[in-house]
Amino acid sequence: MNIEEKIADYVDKKSQYLKVSKVDIRSIKLEERVRLQCFHCEKYEQKWTCPPRVNRINFEKVFSEYSNAMIIYCKIPYRNKTEYVMVREDSTNLVHKTLLELEKILYKNNQVFAMSFIGGSCKLCKDGCSKKRCRFPNLARIPLEATGVNVMDFVKRELGIEIKFPLDGYMYRFGLLLW
Repeated sequence: MNIEEKIADYVDKKSQYLKVSKVDIRSIKLEERVRLQCFHCEKYEQKWTCPPRVNRINFEKVFSEYSNAMIIYCKIPYRNKTEYVMVREDSTNLVHKTLLELEKILYKNNQVFAMSFIGGSCKLCKDGCSKKRCRFPNLARIPLEATGVNVMDFVKRELGIEIKFPLDGYMYRFGLLLW
């Protein structure tokens, strides 16, 4: 079984809501207007993996240094506002934790530079981020949006999924796995 098959097999067994798809890393386009949206987030200056706390790394260069990429994603239904709130957090953590587990699989297969990016802000800490420093720097991952990836455009091009707002009955979450 090759590494992509191992990843797909793991994702299939993890949750009925999770899917995985190989994507072309070169098709990722970074946009400053995406990062600009972070200023309007209620969590701005609170999350350690989001602007302005995340370093101004040249993500275009970072992405160009990888040759393999897969999107891990889920589409989970909800019926009302209460379910929406629950699904919002649960879906984020499902994708985030799956990405971390996939990084381990890649590492065990000699892919020491494997890295992942989550969709939306980190929600590992139930009571919010620590004021002094990140409690889980080894587990926290940078959101795709914080790098400048236009996630909606990317998933439409790569997966054919068109996300419209306001959301209507389904919560989507996306993460990117690189190696």
